Amino acid sequence: MTSTGEEPPRSDSPAVGGVLPRAEEAYTAPEKIAWILSEEGHGREWARVLHIGPDDAQRFWEEIAQAVLDGGPIFRVTERHGVTCGINIELQIGVRKAKTTTS
Repeated sequence: MTSTGEEPPRSDSPAVGGVLPRAEEAYTAPEKIAWILSEEGHGREWARVLHIGPDDAQRFWEEIAQAVLDGGPIFRVTERHGVTCGINIELQIGVRKAKTTTS
């Protein structure tokens, strides 16, 4: 639902304002999530905001995947190395929440 209460357009091709046409196929390599939650990546930030660490990688990915399925409309589409869509999501782990962007 958009902020005006309308359903975003649906299609097989992603478009700004639409929903991810294949959101249920979202995938990432476990190594990427491990890096994001590591000290070399963004681990300190995620630990501070959501109180999670490298041992929470599976749960973190599950929250991201669910947020993508529930996510808002696409705000950016790029085609540099294939098609990449940006959406804003809200993650919740326990009682802690964080708004973030995913592509």
